Amino acid sequence: METKAEIRKRILEIRKELTDDEIASKSGAIVQKVIKTPEYREADNILLYADYCREVMTRGIFEDALLHRKKIYFPRVDKLTNTMEFYQVISIRQLERGYMDILEPREDMRARYQFQPKEDTLAILPGAAFDTSGYRVGYGKGFYDKFLANKRQLSTMALAFACQIVDEIPKDAHDIKMDKIVTEEIIYSFLRI
Repeated sequence: METKAEIRKRILEIRKELTDDEIASKSGAIVQKVIKTPEYREADNILLYADYCREVMTRGIFEDALLHRKKIYFPRVDKLTNTMEFYQVISIRQLERGYMDILEPREDMRARYQFQPKEDTLAILPGAAFDTSGYRVGYGKGFYDKFLANKRQLSTMALAFACQIVDEIPKDAHDIKMDKIVTEEIIYSFLRI
Protein backbone atom coordinates (compact mmCIF):
# COMPACT_ATOMS: atom_id res chain seq x y z
CA MET A 1 0.00 0.00 0.00
CA GLU A 2 1.17 3.52 -0.77
CA THR A 3 2.15 5.75 2.13
CA LYS A 4 0.12 8.88 2.90
CA ALA A 5 2.95 11.01 1.50
CA GLU A 6 2.96 9.03 -1.75
CA ILE A 7 -0.83 9.25 -2.06
CA ARG A 8 -0.74 12.99 -1.33
CA LYS A 9 1.94 13.62 -3.96
CA ARG A 10 0.24 11.49 -6.62
CA ILE A 11 -3.27 12.90 -6.14
CA LEU A 12 -2.12 16.52 -5.94
CA GLU A 13 -0.30 16.01 -9.26
CA ILE A 14 -3.55 14.69 -10.77
CA ARG A 15 -5.55 17.58 -9.30
CA LYS A 16 -3.02 20.06 -10.70
CA GLU A 17 -3.92 18.85 -14.21
CA LEU A 18 -7.53 20.04 -13.89
CA THR A 19 -8.20 23.18 -15.93
CA ASP A 20 -9.62 26.33 -14.34
CA ASP A 21 -12.92 25.67 -16.15
CA GLU A 22 -13.05 22.08 -14.85
CA ILE A 23 -12.38 23.25 -11.30
CA ALA A 24 -15.10 25.90 -11.55
CA SER A 25 -17.74 23.59 -13.06
CA LYS A 26 -16.95 20.63 -10.78
CA SER A 27 -16.91 22.96 -7.75
CA GLY A 28 -20.29 24.35 -8.78
CA ALA A 29 -21.75 20.83 -8.96
CA ILE A 30 -20.28 19.99 -5.53
CA VAL A 31 -21.67 23.18 -3.97
CA GLN A 32 -25.15 22.36 -5.31
CA LYS A 33 -24.96 18.90 -3.74
CA VAL A 34 -23.71 20.29 -0.39
CA ILE A 35 -26.44 22.89 0.03
CA LYS A 36 -29.11 20.22 -0.51
CA THR A 37 -27.84 17.88 2.23
CA PRO A 38 -29.78 17.74 5.50
CA GLU A 39 -26.53 18.26 7.45
CA TYR A 40 -26.00 21.59 5.71
CA ARG A 41 -29.64 22.70 5.74
CA GLU A 42 -30.02 21.98 9.47
CA ALA A 43 -26.68 23.47 10.52
CA ASP A 44 -26.67 26.67 12.56
CA ASN A 45 -22.89 26.97 12.17
CA ILE A 46 -20.70 26.21 9.17
CA LEU A 47 -16.96 25.73 9.67
CA LEU A 48 -15.71 26.45 6.17
CA TYR A 49 -12.32 26.71 4.47
CA ALA A 50 -11.04 29.27 1.96
CA ASP A 51 -10.11 27.25 -1.11
CA TYR A 52 -6.47 27.34 -2.03
CA CYS A 53 -4.26 25.83 -4.72
CA ARG A 54 -6.94 24.12 -6.84
CA GLU A 55 -9.15 22.85 -4.00
CA VAL A 56 -12.92 22.61 -4.39
CA MET A 57 -14.09 26.24 -4.43
CA THR A 58 -16.25 27.23 -1.44
CA ARG A 59 -17.47 30.74 -2.28
CA GLY A 60 -20.90 29.43 -3.31
CA ILE A 61 -21.32 27.74 0.08
CA PHE A 62 -20.27 30.94 1.86
CA GLU A 63 -22.80 33.01 -0.11
CA ASP A 64 -25.62 30.50 0.44
CA ALA A 65 -24.86 30.26 4.17
CA LEU A 66 -24.93 34.06 4.48
CA LEU A 67 -28.27 34.15 2.64
CA HIS A 68 -29.70 31.57 5.06
CA ARG A 69 -28.36 33.43 8.13
CA LYS A 70 -25.98 30.70 9.22
CA LYS A 71 -22.92 31.61 11.27
CA ILE A 72 -19.83 30.99 9.14
CA TYR A 73 -16.37 30.40 10.58
CA PHE A 74 -13.03 30.15 8.80
CA PRO A 75 -9.83 28.66 10.25
CA ARG A 76 -6.78 30.62 11.36
CA VAL A 77 -3.54 28.77 12.03
CA ASP A 78 -1.41 29.48 15.08
CA LYS A 79 2.12 28.85 13.79
CA LEU A 80 3.57 28.70 17.31
CA THR A 81 1.33 25.87 18.53
CA ASN A 82 0.71 24.27 15.12
CA THR A 83 -3.03 24.37 15.84
CA MET A 84 -6.01 26.00 14.22
CA GLU A 85 -9.10 27.79 15.54
CA PHE A 86 -12.17 29.03 13.68
CA TYR A 87 -13.40 32.65 13.72
CA GLN A 88 -16.72 34.04 12.55
CA VAL A 89 -16.67 35.87 9.23
CA ILE A 90 -19.53 37.81 7.63
CA SER A 91 -17.63 39.21 4.63
CA ILE A 92 -14.85 37.87 2.41
CA ARG A 93 -13.13 41.21 3.10
CA GLN A 94 -12.46 39.97 6.64
CA LEU A 95 -10.02 37.38 5.25
CA GLU A 96 -6.34 38.06 4.57
CA ARG A 97 -3.36 36.03 3.44
CA GLY A 98 -1.99 33.96 6.33
CA TYR A 99 -0.39 30.56 6.84
CA MET A 100 0.95 29.20 3.52
CA ASP A 101 -0.62 32.26 1.84
CA ILE A 102 -4.11 30.82 2.49
CA LEU A 103 -6.92 33.29 3.20
CA GLU A 104 -7.83 33.25 6.89
CA PRO A 105 -9.63 35.59 9.32
CA ARG A 106 -7.71 38.75 10.15
CA GLU A 107 -5.83 38.86 13.44
CA ASP A 108 -8.38 41.30 14.87
CA MET A 109 -11.27 38.84 14.41
CA ARG A 110 -12.35 37.82 17.91
CA ALA A 111 -15.58 35.80 17.51
CA ARG A 112 -13.99 32.35 17.93
CA TYR A 113 -16.11 29.24 17.39
CA GLN A 114 -17.32 27.75 20.68
CA PHE A 115 -19.25 24.49 20.71
CA GLN A 116 -22.86 24.89 21.88
CA PRO A 117 -24.80 21.62 22.41
CA LYS A 118 -28.07 23.21 21.29
CA GLU A 119 -26.60 24.27 17.92
CA ASP A 120 -25.88 22.05 14.92
CA THR A 121 -22.44 22.58 13.44
CA LEU A 122 -21.14 21.26 10.13
CA ALA A 123 -17.38 21.24 9.54
CA ILE A 124 -16.56 21.33 5.81
CA LEU A 125 -13.02 20.14 5.14
CA PRO A 126 -10.55 20.22 2.27
CA GLY A 127 -7.88 17.60 1.70
CA ALA A 128 -5.44 16.07 -0.73
CA ALA A 129 -6.99 12.60 -1.04
CA PHE A 130 -9.87 10.60 0.38
CA ASP A 131 -10.74 6.92 0.45
CA THR A 132 -13.99 5.04 0.02
CA SER A 133 -14.11 4.35 3.78
CA GLY A 134 -14.26 8.04 4.75
CA TYR A 135 -10.61 8.73 5.62
CA ARG A 136 -8.63 11.68 4.33
CA VAL A 137 -5.07 12.70 3.69
CA GLY A 138 -4.57 16.37 4.39
CA TYR A 139 -1.45 18.36 3.68
CA GLY A 140 0.68 16.82 6.39
CA LYS A 141 0.32 19.06 9.46
CA GLY A 142 -2.77 17.39 10.99
CA PHE A 143 -4.55 20.68 11.69
CA TYR A 144 -8.06 19.30 11.12
CA ASP A 145 -7.41 16.03 12.98
CA LYS A 146 -6.14 18.01 15.99
CA PHE A 147 -9.08 20.43 15.86
CA LEU A 148 -11.69 17.67 15.57
CA ALA A 149 -10.08 15.26 18.06
CA ASN A 150 -12.25 16.31 20.99
CA LYS A 151 -15.19 17.59 18.93
CA ARG A 152 -16.70 14.39 17.56
CA GLN A 153 -20.18 15.80 18.08
CA LEU A 154 -19.63 17.97 14.97
CA SER A 155 -20.80 16.68 11.59
CA THR A 156 -17.94 16.45 9.11
CA MET A 157 -18.15 16.76 5.35
CA ALA A 158 -15.14 16.75 3.05
CA LEU A 159 -15.21 18.26 -0.44
CA ALA A 160 -13.23 16.57 -3.20
CA PHE A 161 -13.07 16.15 -6.93
CA ALA A 162 -13.75 12.57 -8.04
CA CYS A 163 -10.08 12.28 -9.09
CA GLN A 164 -9.09 12.65 -5.41
CA ILE A 165 -10.83 9.43 -4.32
CA VAL A 166 -8.62 6.37 -3.80
CA ASP A 167 -9.48 2.85 -2.65
CA GLU A 168 -7.62 2.93 0.65
CA ILE A 169 -5.55 5.29 2.78
CA PRO A 170 -3.33 4.02 5.61
CA LYS A 171 -4.97 4.91 8.92
CA ASP A 172 -3.37 6.23 12.09
CA ALA A 173 -5.04 6.27 15.53
CA HIS A 174 -5.53 10.06 15.40
CA ASP A 175 -7.16 10.12 11.94
CA ILE A 176 -10.75 11.35 11.92
CA LYS A 177 -13.19 9.60 9.62
CA MET A 178 -15.51 11.87 7.64
CA ASP A 179 -19.28 11.58 7.91
CA LYS A 180 -19.62 12.47 4.22
CA ILE A 181 -17.42 13.12 1.22
CA VAL A 182 -19.03 15.13 -1.58
CA THR A 183 -17.66 14.95 -5.13
CA GLU A 184 -19.12 16.24 -8.38
CA GLU A 185 -20.24 12.68 -9.16
CA ILE A 186 -21.40 11.16 -5.87
CA ILE A 187 -21.92 11.71 -2.15
CA TYR A 188 -20.25 9.10 0.03
CA SER A 189 -21.91 8.64 3.45
CA PHE A 190 -20.31 6.78 6.33
CA LEU A 191 -21.75 5.47 9.56
CA ARG A 192 -20.00 6.30 12.81
CA ILE A 193 -19.10 3.28 14.89
